Amino acid sequence: MSKYTDLVAEKAATIKQGGAPWAAINPEYAARMELQNRFKTGLDIARYTAGIMRKDMATAANTPNHWGAGTVSPRNK
Repeated sequence: MSKYTDLVAEKAATIKQGGAPWAAINPEYAARMELQNRFKTGLDIARYTAGIMRKDMATAANTPNHWGAGTVSPRNK
């Protein structure tokens, strides 16, 4: 079987074990969500976004200041 159909079967078994409170969960939807989600935990999301921010901050630090050191931007005048 394919990874998708195996995952749907796994989700269906888990839902069945959960009993009545889990009966409204569609195993196909749960399987699709798992396959589409590239992050497993909130910590994984935080690590990914922190990496982007670090890279962005490094780029910003190397970008020349268009207003010059110690000057006030026109918006603040």
